[in-house]
Amino acid sequence: MNIAYFLTPRQDVQTLYDDNTVRKGLDLMRESTYSIMPVTTRDNIYVGTVGIADFLWYLIDEIDDDGNVKTKNTRKARVQDVMKRGTHPPVTITATVEELMGRIVEQNFVPVVDARGALVGIVTRHRIMDYIRENEKIL
Repeated sequence: MNIAYFLTPRQDVQTLYDDNTVRKGLDLMRESTYSIMPVTTRDNIYVGTVGIADFLWYLIDEIDDDGNVKTKNTRKARVQDVMKRGTHPPVTITATVEELMGRIVEQNFVPVVDARGALVGIVTRHRIMDYIRENEKIL
């Protein structure tokens, strides 16, 4: 079996650009209702993920002495300044199902990239669990 079977294609995946402002990233994340999202360059090269916790820690660091968030910083800082790299390492589209399973145990989703590093899509733990439930009749 090929991992493409489990793939949610890029056009169906909500992503953030690494050069989005923190404010824009927060707005897009709120609209999507996701708590973590893939981050790409404008050329669709996968660079990592960013989550609500990353934004929260950034905002906490931006609180002034009076307890107010420095909102102008959320309009200047970029997602790339907030995100943690390496938290959701991708697999290539040619990865084996065994490689994919090794990653899906550790992450809610696994980004899938092509040979250039461009995001092809994601595989979610939910999709894998649905497949197991449907095909193994264990749940």
